[in-house]
Amino acid sequence: MQDTTQLGVNVIPGDITSPTLREARSHPPQAGQSGSGSPGKRVSRAHHLLVIKTSDHQQTVVLEAATYSIGRHPANSIVLNMGTVSRQHALLLRIHEPKTGNHFFRIIDGNIQGRRSRNGLWINGKRRFSHDLKDQEIISFGEDIQATYHLVTGFPEEYELDDLLAVNSLDPPSPSSLSTQTLLPSDTELRNLGEAALVRLSSFPELMPHPIIETDFSGSITYINPAAVAQFPDILESDQHPLLQGFLSEVKKAHNTYFVREVHVCDRVFEQSIHCMPESQVIRSYLVDITQRKRAEQILRESEERYAAAARGANDGLWDWHLRSNRVYFSPRWKAMIGYEEDEISDRCEEWLDRLHPSDRDRLKQELSMHLKGETNHFQSEFRLRHKNGEYRWFRSRGMALRDTDQQPYRIAGSQTDITEYHLAREQLVHDALHDALTCLPNRVLFMDRLTQAIKQYQRHPEDQFATLFLDLDRFKIINDSLGHMIGDRLLIEVGNRLQFCLRDQDTVARIGGDEFVILLNTIQNMEHVLQTAERIQQQLKQAFSIEGHEIFTGTSIGIALSSPEYQHAEELLRDADTAMYRAKNLGKNRYEIFSSSMRSQVLALSQLENDLRRAIDRQEFQLFYQPIVSLDTQNLVGLEALVRWHHPERGLILPSEFVPMAEEAGLIIPLGGWVLAQACRQMQLWQQHYSLATDLQLNVNISSRQFSQPNFVNDIHAVLEDTNLPCHRLKLEITEGVLMDHASDVADKLDAIKTLGIKLGIDDFGTGYSSLNYLNAFPVDTLKIDRSFVGRMSSEEGFEIVRTIVNLAHNLHMDVVAEGVELEEQAEELTQMNCEYAQGYLFSEPTDTVGMEDFLLNYCN
Repeated sequence: MQDTTQLGVNVIPGDITSPTLREARSHPPQAGQSGSGSPGKRVSRAHHLLVIKTSDHQQTVVLEAATYSIGRHPANSIVLNMGTVSRQHALLLRIHEPKTGNHFFRIIDGNIQGRRSRNGLWINGKRRFSHDLKDQEIISFGEDIQATYHLVTGFPEEYELDDLLAVNSLDPPSPSSLSTQTLLPSDTELRNLGEAALVRLSSFPELMPHPIIETDFSGSITYINPAAVAQFPDILESDQHPLLQGFLSEVKKAHNTYFVREVHVCDRVFEQSIHCMPESQVIRSYLVDITQRKRAEQILRESEERYAAAARGANDGLWDWHLRSNRVYFSPRWKAMIGYEEDEISDRCEEWLDRLHPSDRDRLKQELSMHLKGETNHFQSEFRLRHKNGEYRWFRSRGMALRDTDQQPYRIAGSQTDITEYHLAREQLVHDALHDALTCLPNRVLFMDRLTQAIKQYQRHPEDQFATLFLDLDRFKIINDSLGHMIGDRLLIEVGNRLQFCLRDQDTVARIGGDEFVILLNTIQNMEHVLQTAERIQQQLKQAFSIEGHEIFTGTSIGIALSSPEYQHAEELLRDADTAMYRAKNLGKNRYEIFSSSMRSQVLALSQLENDLRRAIDRQEFQLFYQPIVSLDTQNLVGLEALVRWHHPERGLILPSEFVPMAEEAGLIIPLGGWVLAQACRQMQLWQQHYSLATDLQLNVNISSRQFSQPNFVNDIHAVLEDTNLPCHRLKLEITEGVLMDHASDVADKLDAIKTLGIKLGIDDFGTGYSSLNYLNAFPVDTLKIDRSFVGRMSSEEGFEIVRTIVNLAHNLHMDVVAEGVELEEQAEELTQMNCEYAQGYLFSEPTDTVGMEDFLLNYCN
């Protein structure tokens, strides 16, 4: 078995291309077999495999969980301990397909916070930021590591999962090419003289402008001409002169009587042509000063090396197009840039033009033609060329034409740069500017642009109607605060996916901030289509979200604004859809409302009410009312529930149903709830000092979900009790079922801490929220309060049975029961017969202020 220390995953050894796997892929269930390969064999569920390969490792991961994090950090689900892999490189999300009942995996670049990986995520050689994986697609996490995704279906049930894994020379010129009239040959002519011509010239060496030196076969100089004396005055003084060093040994090595060598004399370079004449016992040297030529060659060589180094450093390819022969030189780098070897591309210009992207061909030809006509100083173009692997890559080409004396172009040469990464980065910048970083949905900017286009289209063609939907998730802030922002972000991503599933291709869904989404329904035929879409969305979002082991429930309030000639700007439509959404929230959430003009005045009034609410605490406009709780058996007073009322200076008494939801939305419920608790505890402590009856009374105070989610909630409760001197066991906190569901991760710890203090706990409005026997059984709850809506329907057989079931349930869980909204003697009698312990309602007393409650206590004592 291979070493698996580099990949932190659970691996299954085996060959991913084993016969079993190939057979399963090639033999899917046939029609009429009910998904079975043969009679008696049932086909199991599909298996998702990820085969991870490095240069020396191969491992197979069976994808069974809902999510996997992939990266170099040890905390990831799949650890890829390679330098090219980011700490948190990618996410694998299992996506359920409701229509088929199957699921697939989506891979997302980066981590859950939206931070992308350093080297990117490549699927089949293309960079992707989010991709739904298909069978046998190749995922690259860097140069050194890649993975292959396999979707394996059609296996008979008896197969176990383990079964799945397994240089040209130049001839010298002939003597016939020499001019018989040339007495003093030029440097070029002298260097090109053949043997016969040199013999011919030797008859008049005194006239030669170039040095001539003759020696015997022992190396002694026998003759030098005047030019040699002038240039080498010290040549006779030493036999170690550079012209003579190694001279004889090279003569002896020579295979013929004529050869050439280069000699350096001081700072000059000479070409020494040596001719051996054995018949005369003479070795004759002809010397030409080639210093300038060598310097020019060096400068040219350095220039070429500089150019070549610059081209290599710039990673550019070179091209040289000879227009008259229509042949193009493509450098090896040019060919390699599109995936070809040196000998795979010819010198035909079609090798370039035929590989152009069809959308770029005409533009490049036009830009090339303009330069060849002299209309531009340089040729420059950006275009896409087809790579050998079939994908298109972006290039920038620059060049300049060479022209003859008639200014006609005969050649154009230039360089080519791969700018694919630049284009990807630019496309990403444009994408990021127009899309939400978390969900990858369009953002407000892109949505408003599309909405503006829809308005213009409607103004031109009134039959092209459209609708705008404004969505706000219900209870998202509670989920986000209690389970953390990472879970909240994942929820938003999943919501975005479900919304896209509900829409057509021509529709647009965007996230414009927080938990707010907007939808543009284009070309709607009738109102029914809009309403069906809204209902489909609500149905999708009502289903539980399974994230990181949490089962999360949410919903959405939807406001709808329809196209109308009165709308001139996108902002107006969005404003009215938003208004309708708030109307839906105020009417109970998880519903939709269609905008009407009457809503505008209501929104203004609500906006003013919210402003007033923000100042109401400081202005002491809130007042506590109290409602008695009575024992049905003894008719004795056992407790009081504290209820808050708002005395608005202009609107008078405002009930909690009007302002509490607003306080929740505006974030004012925490200071308001804190004030209610402190005031109620202080008042109860005073009553216990003055009324003997009050000593045994229980004080019930409602706690909102937002209050409960505060980190210091338990400490704050304890501080209030110490400050007011109210005994802990005389306080009962009433919470809703939603609190238990919303804060499931830490609710048990908080409730245990509350119980440790001696405080009692009750579930308020039981049966109206997310009832769950598991939650009730798991938490230390003392009391269930039956909602008034159930008590009011007790006159029907069904209503009666519901209440009796709740009472029995509570008793089975060792809880007592309080029935709310008891207004009739018949209701009290029936509740007594059910063994319901307590009740409150207008039959006993309506809620009353402090003074009224003191009178009630006094009368009750008497």
